[in-house]
Amino acid sequence: MRRDIAVETVLPHPIDAVWQALTDPAELAEWVMPVEGFAAVAGQRFRFLAKPMPGWDGVINCEVLAVDAPHRLVIRWQGSRMRTPTTLTWTLTATDGGTRFRIDHAGFDGPTGVISALMHRSGWQRMARRRLGGHLGSRPAAR
Repeated sequence: MRRDIAVETVLPHPIDAVWQALTDPAELAEWVMPVEGFAAVAGQRFRFLAKPMPGWDGVINCEVLAVDAPHRLVIRWQGSRMRTPTTLTWTLTATDGGTRFRIDHAGFDGPTGVISALMHRSGWQRMARRRLGGHLGSRPAAR
């Protein structure tokens, strides 16, 4: 059994501002989690570093698979407890008055994948709608 996640929201910010929040390491750390070694360049390996919790050391090993600025960023995503990597795709589409932000996170396999997909879905919903939106809203208007 395979589970994939799709989360979508419209942000009242221009596509370039949203792209910067997805690709600038300092901004990325503000709305996702601390990041080490990130650059929006295909082949770049990096890590997200969350607070460790029982059963997980907080490390997510990643690699940038594809970049199509300012529309699409594809990342291989593998938490230290995940048996196989998943694929995370962030897609931006300019809309009247903002940017449609879509998250596709694919490749959650097996019974443990179902649980992992549910946990990731709620996390991505919170990050996309609240944390990214809040981060963008707190920035100065002109950038």
